[in-house]
Amino acid sequence: MPAQRILIVEDEPDGADLVRRLLKSKGKEAAVAANAEVAIAALEADPGVYAAIVIDLALPEMDGFELMTLLRGSEYFAQMPLIAITAFHTPELKVRALESGFDAYFPKPLDTAAFAASIDRFLN
Repeated sequence: MPAQRILIVEDEPDGADLVRRLLKSKGKEAAVAANAEVAIAALEADPGVYAAIVIDLALPEMDGFELMTLLRGSEYFAQMPLIAITAFHTPELKVRALESGFDAYFPKPLDTAAFAASIDRFLN
């Protein structure tokens, strides 16, 4: 059975907790990384654990686009579902995120039903 655990890369504790609780309510396990460096360490430590990664675009130091590019360049993570979330939504940012390699994009506050449906689609 494939992994059902999701890594949430989000530097805002309240935002990370909201996404984690939403995923838990849908029967999914989730872990939180507060920045890209912590996320990379978690993924390298056990790459088979995660089925998808939710990435905030406005991370400190290495932003969500840089992290996505790094992951897409990895043989192991190139096909993993990567979901962008952001509080700084613009139509142009959505287009950029989807064209650059994210599989889905959600502005904050999250449309919880659409977000959960997207996660289910990627994991089933």
